[in-house]
Amino acid sequence: MSSRAATSAPAADDKIAALKKVLYDECFESFEDNPTFFQEDLFELKVLPNDDVAMLLAVTQGLTNDKLFKVVQDSQRGIGWKLRTQEEAKNYRSLSSEQEIVYALIDEAGQEGIWTKTIKARSNLHDAVFRTALKHLETKHLISEMKSVEARNRKMYIKSSLQPSDRATGGAWYTDNELDEEFITQISHILFDHIHRKSFYKSSLASLRRPKKVMGKKMSSEEAKALRDKTLGSRVKIEDVTEDDAIDGARRHYDALLPMPPGYQGYPTLNELTSFIENSGATAMTLTAQDIQQLLDILIFDNKIERVLAGPEGVCYRAVRKGFREEQEGGPFSALTDVPCGHCPVVDLCEEGGPVGPSTCEYFQTWLNI
Repeated sequence: MSSRAATSAPAADDKIAALKKVLYDECFESFEDNPTFFQEDLFELKVLPNDDVAMLLAVTQGLTNDKLFKVVQDSQRGIGWKLRTQEEAKNYRSLSSEQEIVYALIDEAGQEGIWTKTIKARSNLHDAVFRTALKHLETKHLISEMKSVEARNRKMYIKSSLQPSDRATGGAWYTDNELDEEFITQISHILFDHIHRKSFYKSSLASLRRPKKVMGKKMSSEEAKALRDKTLGSRVKIEDVTEDDAIDGARRHYDALLPMPPGYQGYPTLNELTSFIENSGATAMTLTAQDIQQLLDILIFDNKIERVLAGPEGVCYRAVRKGFREEQEGGPFSALTDVPCGHCPVVDLCEEGGPVGPSTCEYFQTWLNI
């Protein structure tokens, strides 16, 4: 071999190494949000000289060997690559071939996790080798066991850096992989009560006995609490009220509330209801709009509320107006008809940061625990 040939090989290797770094950095910047890319995508980056296919293959193969690229197959576009972070590539490089096979299958499963039986079938590894690989990955904290509400009796694994999806955990309405019916009922009651109060107005001709609201008057926190306590603190205990009295009071309350007029635009929206629950102090958990939407769908199915087109967001929610007897199916002492907000004289001042607020109201908190 001539001296010129001997020196050209290291030079070519240095060139490929330099192109690998430049191409990876460009890919990371360009494809971070869409980490799958193909040959034409790489040429568009203008990193490889003269769209040299041979050079492209050499550079991508080098990045694949370094575990920074992962080869993928697309039925329409052919061979492509997916990008890995430097940290993730380092994890892959630290594994044996058997461990890499197992880890790659768990990696591909993402937030859904994967059943051990599925891993074993796809990896085609001997049982002892398979279990050793799993143990090694767990010891290095690369994978973790997970539970899925859809497969309670299956042993599942997920990458340690990922959180299980809502589909796997059941979302906000599951606690320890069990449906939290009490929590669902509690938040549903609060939502329905808020929507109900926004769906009707009190007739000025009604003879309903109710403390006069404080409107447009500035009050200190102490004054507001004193007025609230004077009214709510002296309310007759529910066990001392006869059934006839309770029904009569409920009837007057029902007759006093009239539906909002046609064209009314003030019905609550999904975003408003989500913010209301977040600020209510009813739960320390952050419930997303998607979580609230699930409860609204249940209330719609139960014919308690309905969707209406109103307001700038388009879709709002209002309570369904039912007959008095149907309204009383829960009994005259139901939690919703006894909500303290309906009797509070300072309800119009009630807001987080105001003189009184739901998160600090002892009467509201007591009602939540009914």
